[in-house]
Amino acid sequence: MKRDELPPRQRENQDPDEQVRPIPRLLIAMLVIGVAWGGWYLARTSTDVSPLLGDARTVAAFTAPAANARVDGAQVYAGKCAACHQASGAGLVGIFPPLAGSSWVTGSEQRLVQILLHGIQGPIEVLEITYNGLMPAWKMLSNEELAAVATYVRGAFGNQASAISAELVAAERAATASRVTPWAGGEALEAVK
Repeated sequence: MKRDELPPRQRENQDPDEQVRPIPRLLIAMLVIGVAWGGWYLARTSTDVSPLLGDARTVAAFTAPAANARVDGAQVYAGKCAACHQASGAGLVGIFPPLAGSSWVTGSEQRLVQILLHGIQGPIEVLEITYNGLMPAWKMLSNEELAAVATYVRGAFGNQASAISAELVAAERAATASRVTPWAGGEALEAVK
């Protein structure tokens, strides 16, 4: 007898049954062993943490450097500036201006310090290309850190300009302590000697 000739009830497929294809016991055993091992590992490591495991630095490692410690300008640049101006100092054309060969970097020391202290918002021409964006203010950095990064960019990327002292940064910070807004582009910075 063909399937079409069977009564309707016999033509239907069987209803699904539970436990037809149970989860393999080996998989269940592996899961139980993994959970037990994870619990044992967490209990063991949370009570007696060896300094050899993980990062052993303390909060003191992230505070400002000691007064007699020399700040690495390249390290400050890598942490604060390289994301925009790139590790090479070439910037991104039309987006972030280059520091390599820029008169804003190699020119007036005071102007560079003011750029670092207060940032820029507005059009600025660098190497014959106009950039119109926002550079954040870095006044939260210490005078030594700002002097170190300014000195680094003035001597890196093919630039050959003099170093900037922490005393100059402190003087510029004091001279513009009341300023709370970024410089309004290159025209506003032209007034800074």
